[in-house]
Amino acid sequence: MQKLTARELSAAGLIASLYTILSLVFLPISFGVYQVRIAEALTVLPFLTRAAIPGLYIGCLLANIFGGMGWLDIVFGPIITLAAAVLTRLVCRLSRTTVNALLAGLPIIFMWGGALYFLTSFKMTMGTAVGSVLSIVSLLLMTFAVIRQGDNTSSRASVLILKLLSLIIAAVSIVLLITTSDLYFIVVGAFLLIAALLLVMLLAQFWFQGKNPNILIAPLPPVLLNAFGVSLYLAPLLGFNYWFSVQMIGVGELIACYVIGLPVLMALRRRKVFR
Repeated sequence: MQKLTARELSAAGLIASLYTILSLVFLPISFGVYQVRIAEALTVLPFLTRAAIPGLYIGCLLANIFGGMGWLDIVFGPIITLAAAVLTRLVCRLSRTTVNALLAGLPIIFMWGGALYFLTSFKMTMGTAVGSVLSIVSLLLMTFAVIRQGDNTSSRASVLILKLLSLIIAAVSIVLLITTSDLYFIVVGAFLLIAALLLVMLLAQFWFQGKNPNILIAPLPPVLLNAFGVSLYLAPLLGFNYWFSVQMIGVGELIACYVIGLPVLMALRRRKVFR
């Protein structure tokens, strides 16, 4: 790998500073099992510039030093962030293939499964069964709406109606899926299902317009590596079940990387900030 240029070093320093600052400003939700580390939204940046790789490593190292979770978090947290950054960098080289589209669909499956877990805790009733089916129908209907949108013979009104109908069906499915009285679980579950719906819309638009959907995969490495990797040391350290920790950290990463990070990434690429 070639040495970083002066401009790239400056970008790396800026990214490291932003990661550290965001982690400390949002300190209460940046550490522990119940976390949505807002700074993780920056982990999508290696898709645009290699300078983000050292920047994220240094930023995570500094943040974890001040985070108070101990030496395990200081040592292994930045390493996991570094590995995720390298994988995200490699994602930008993926070509438009069916496998690529399937990879881009994985976050949708994770969000949908997470929504079912938070809303129902996988308690099977007639209502949750119907709600599960309707949630899938809403996702398929949104895909169909995007296909119709690409058809020159379809009116804008018909496409809008299909998208609204998809959202309405999703809302009905959420009501049917709820079997918990925990407001946190209800909000997170509903949030994940709507996010899955919007991501379906984006993936369908990219694919049927002939565009490479690899940008939708960019946030996936930090989601997976943090959920499964950080939980390896954080769960026993804090006395939580490993799989419960995977779920909680995974949901937090989905929110940070996809709900916040992906729109930022798309905006930066459109404006060619790192070109």
